[in-house]
Amino acid sequence: MGTRPCERRAVRLAAGALFAVQTTFIAAAGVTAVPAGGPVPAPGAPVSAAAPGVPMRLAAPASRPRRVRPVWLGHTQAARRVQRAGLGLYSSGGCTDRRMRQCTSLEAIRTRTLRGAIRLKRRSGCPVTLTGGTEIGHVVGRYSHGNGYKLDVAPNACVDRHIIRTQPFRGLRSDGALLYGSPESLYARTPSHWDILFR
Repeated sequence: MGTRPCERRAVRLAAGALFAVQTTFIAAAGVTAVPAGGPVPAPGAPVSAAAPGVPMRLAAPASRPRRVRPVWLGHTQAARRVQRAGLGLYSSGGCTDRRMRQCTSLEAIRTRTLRGAIRLKRRSGCPVTLTGGTEIGHVVGRYSHGNGYKLDVAPNACVDRHIIRTQPFRGLRSDGALLYGSPESLYARTPSHWDILFR
């Protein structure tokens, strides 16, 4: 038994309405719809108006670039990395509390800063001992110990020789310390230690 003309017309209207709802939903979701087998339009292109009944496939939305953010470590995690890399960690007070100046703390140290110290150890082949980290008692500022950008390293003949031979001399710091290196890795030789900045 055949369908009547009015019934066929109702079916076509229902199919068209369903397609319009699908197209509106796809557009609201920010996903581009294209006919199956057709080329994928550029991101941001309008939803294609394919005829009802044509199979549709969804083009993947353009991925947003990921922002790389600096990472800070806790003292225990940083100390483990220091130990694995063969660096020493010395505190005159025998403590790690960053709120006490006689301690040596790696709490909230930047991973980039820690990698710089490990790189110094590997490239120089020298014994490297950290004597200052993020504890109070250092000069404050954006690129400071407290913000995780600087470390103090105990001087020795091997470390001194490596830095002086491999890093360009940059003159004197305001406190008279000899400066070597670059803005990204700046080594300041104070009377008692190397004050090293890793940006």
